[in-house]
Amino acid sequence: MTNSTHPHNEDRYRVQRYTLIILDVLTLLSETIASKTNDTVNCVGYKEASKERVQDFTRNRGMAFDEVVMFMLTRLKNCSTATALRRFFNAVWESDAITQQAFSLSRYKIKVSAFIQLFELTVDVMLAGCHKKWHGYRVLAVDGTKIALPDDAALLAYYGGVGRNADSPTAQGSLLYDVLNDIVVDAKIAPLTTDERTLALQHIKETKTRLANEKKLIIGDRGYVSFSLLEELHAENIHYVFRVKRKFHNDIDAQKKSDGYVWLTQGNKRIRVRVIKFMLDSGEEEILVTSITDRRMGVRAFKKLYFMRWPVETTINIAKSKLNIECFTALKQEGIEQDFYATMYLVNVVAAVKIDAQEAIDAARESTGNKHNYKANTNELIGILKDYLIEALIEEDDKLRTAIIRDIVSKVRQHVIPIREGRLVSRNDHPRDVKHHHNRKSNC
Repeated sequence: MTNSTHPHNEDRYRVQRYTLIILDVLTLLSETIASKTNDTVNCVGYKEASKERVQDFTRNRGMAFDEVVMFMLTRLKNCSTATALRRFFNAVWESDAITQQAFSLSRYKIKVSAFIQLFELTVDVMLAGCHKKWHGYRVLAVDGTKIALPDDAALLAYYGGVGRNADSPTAQGSLLYDVLNDIVVDAKIAPLTTDERTLALQHIKETKTRLANEKKLIIGDRGYVSFSLLEELHAENIHYVFRVKRKFHNDIDAQKKSDGYVWLTQGNKRIRVRVIKFMLDSGEEEILVTSITDRRMGVRAFKKLYFMRWPVETTINIAKSKLNIECFTALKQEGIEQDFYATMYLVNVVAAVKIDAQEAIDAARESTGNKHNYKANTNELIGILKDYLIEALIEEDDKLRTAIIRDIVSKVRQHVIPIREGRLVSRNDHPRDVKHHHNRKSNC
């Protein structure tokens, strides 16, 4: 951090001992993310490219550039902005915090692209370190979600609204998610007028460079299929499995086989899709369309493959319910987007720590003879990050930062829950529309 003496007691982490050899041998994903984040935020080129104006952050007053960025990345929203600022400055400098108003002035001197770049940093680190695939394919699920915004007229005008009078400001969010490796590969936030198919096409364009040399398979729920989307996927040689509604296409409805083919046409263009039909336990018929023609894959295989998309729903729940993405700290479009991508950064940090801890958990329980396998408790993991993530990201000494990260992972591995395969939770058909009233959940 800028022009200050770091207050940490270095011996606290230098003498930390770990019971698992795996923590001392492997380079952890979370360790790499923390190191690259610190290097990036303190890079002069990054700072200059991220400032709205050349003269911003040139005077030594208010919050420095790196302090604003680190505060926004580590602000796990469980308190007001003023309280979070006090905790941040106490943890970092053991000094008094600046005012919430001073922070607000400083944050708008930083471009949204600064936070997009840091989110993409986590993506690149995790894609490079995580290689689980299904028959050689990166399995990517696409899903959208409505994101409630603070009650503000300008936000309503830009993003649109929902509700009886369409007066509750709401944005459209969309994720492209690697289901086998727990990575948010791409994330978008847009006005409600931007439909999910358009955002899905934007995700596909992102994969051209980020996953250029990998085989890709995209899974999507009902509402995504359109001729233009399938045409784009075929053009990019990306395989897909999509669920479709009844009456989406007459020829698909007329297909009586559980596994057959149908031609979809638009003008003089035609696409041949494979149609899979099966009954769910609820008695509802499931209809899938796919580009996979391998006959060794039957109905049962596709049923299992489609349900592999479920973790993207869990990740959206983590962003909303555990990281409180909808508790925005701004009333401007730029601030909303800053908060959105800062939260996406945190989503991938949580996943990285979880992956790192899982290796330690598996090693520790390899010979215990437990009935179930175990995984890290996400609630406890996020709580531990609230206490230690700030220290990890701001630490400039590489050895100390490594020790802090490994301390985090060591703590996380002590809080586990059993993995119960095949456990079903009944769906609530009448959920509450929103968790909080729009006027009560914003901390800005």
